[in-house]
Amino acid sequence: MRIGVDDKSIWQRFRRNVSITLLGSGVSVAIKLGQTALLTRLLKIDDYGRVLIVLNLFVFLDSFFGLRVADVMFRFFQKLKDQEDARSLNGLLILCLGISLASGVLIYGGVLILSPWLADRVYPGLGLSPLLNIYGCTVLVSAFSGVYEPILRIYDRFTAIVVPQVLGSLVTLLLLCASFATNLASPAGGYNLKAIVAAFAIGGLVQSVPPLVQALRVVSPYLSVAKVREAAHSLAAHRRELTSCLFNSNLSGYLKFAINPGDLFILGLFSSPSQVALYGLAKQLTAPMALLQTNLQTAVIPEITSLVARGRFAQLRRLINRYLLSAAALGSLLLVSALLLGRLLFLRLFQQVYLPALPVYYVLVVVASLLLIFLVFRPLAVSLDLLRWHNMALLVSAALVICLIIAGDLNAMTMAYIQLAEALILRSLFSVLVWVRLRALAGD
Repeated sequence: MRIGVDDKSIWQRFRRNVSITLLGSGVSVAIKLGQTALLTRLLKIDDYGRVLIVLNLFVFLDSFFGLRVADVMFRFFQKLKDQEDARSLNGLLILCLGISLASGVLIYGGVLILSPWLADRVYPGLGLSPLLNIYGCTVLVSAFSGVYEPILRIYDRFTAIVVPQVLGSLVTLLLLCASFATNLASPAGGYNLKAIVAAFAIGGLVQSVPPLVQALRVVSPYLSVAKVREAAHSLAAHRRELTSCLFNSNLSGYLKFAINPGDLFILGLFSSPSQVALYGLAKQLTAPMALLQTNLQTAVIPEITSLVARGRFAQLRRLINRYLLSAAALGSLLLVSALLLGRLLFLRLFQQVYLPALPVYYVLVVVASLLLIFLVFRPLAVSLDLLRWHNMALLVSAALVICLIIAGDLNAMTMAYIQLAEALILRSLFSVLVWVRLRALAGD
């Protein structure tokens, strides 16, 4: 497609930011693949399942009990910044930082208090209480990702997010290698699950602390503009829009708990650790496409919010049309490559006991390819206040998971089939509705 002069700068910035994040994601995926290969070779399958349960429990708790502010930051920060409304920006930052802090303290404090109960009642016989206490500290910093990531992306500082992610994964891999080498060299042999979880905790802190510090430095002039009471008063004119955006964004997180990231958590509750390990391995191998989705979405969100704020809907329509064509071509190429390489990976890298995860991997690869195309419509729905349509699709997906739980048929394969139905039918219908609304606005 030809691209006009007005669209050229947007597309060039989008491609540059995607290239930066893809490079970092590629390195991170390679490192995480090394982590997975190391853990699956040296850990028992049940112990590998325990580690996955601990790591994903906090992701689930953050998505379920944390109040998401990323959509609020993307929708309002750029708009208020363009209007040079320093007081409202101060109020927005204080509000979002306060919500993030409260969420992190609530989740970590709840886990510290309830970890014995979780270990004895929810996950009986798995000995997870000390592991939960070790990894829980990471949520105190990662809870602020909804603030620092939008800020750094709006200010076009993608490297400030990507570099710590790579370093954090590398630190975790090095600590895992050191832990296994130390324990295997000892007379007792074996391994220590506490040390393994601690390695992931340290890597998580490396990923979160540096970008949080840099984001606070970038917005420090706005944080010192007004007092808290004056800043809160300045947001009164935006209260209705803020409340609506925050409500629908959090409702989306609650509804999608059954699909992502709560899929591993729910399998841990209603299936066996072996099924968690099979599904977790298949999902881990689709991480390159999942990271590509995240990178493309985070790179396109600032462009969408900027164009919507300026009312340039025709230009936005051209941008999305060009993205859809590019994503369809890229998604098809990645799908073919992943299907061809999948069996080779399972036969060469993992033990035979993990071979049943191969068909699960095939289904998840197809899902990832579809979501790669449709991902642009969610940030568009946030900017156009159409996120309620997305929530309706997620509600149907959650209902399917509940039906399988009641029937006792929830396992790694059926969880993958639910995601396929959500991507192929529900997400496509939602995307059509949002596209129709954009066409109407562009025509007006």
